Amino acid sequence: MKNKISFFKKGFTLIELLVVISIIGLLSSVVMVSFPTSTKKTRDSIRMRELKQIQTALRLYYDIYHQMPINRAPGLSYCDDQPNFLQELVDGGLWPNNPEDPGNRNYCYYDYGPDNAIGALLVVTLESYEGTDGVSGSCRPWAPGENWCSRSNNDYHCLCTSYSPYW
Repeated sequence: MKNKISFFKKGFTLIELLVVISIIGLLSSVVMVSFPTSTKKTRDSIRMRELKQIQTALRLYYDIYHQMPINRAPGLSYCDDQPNFLQELVDGGLWPNNPEDPGNRNYCYYDYGPDNAIGALLVVTLESYEGTDGVSGSCRPWAPGENWCSRSNNDYHCLCTSYSPYW
């Protein structure tokens, strides 16, 4: 009789198996839901870090040549999907290759000339930001509603690079 009881106690019941399977399913669905958000945030973090590095390269370029790289599409968007984007940084050895966004967004560059107090502007659109006050650490060179970096378009991260030697 003792052997018969131990024989039945060795396995799992159907209910125990169903509970374990449902817990695993629940945990995997939570992970799958949060995965796209985390990858967007990772790409945004890469974008903001690279934009800061490009800004540093622009400052070095300005220190060496006393001017910013030219905007090859004046009055239009000059972005990394165009040939030779910020080629001056590559030619000067300040950046390893033409800057390119890690996803489906664009790095854009605007040079407003030394007579303009704004300087050069770097812009990228973020994927995961949905705030109402603009991106922290992002410059807002004009009044709200007048450009990509305004409060009404909060998913843009902008970096202003002034012509001042003291930045």
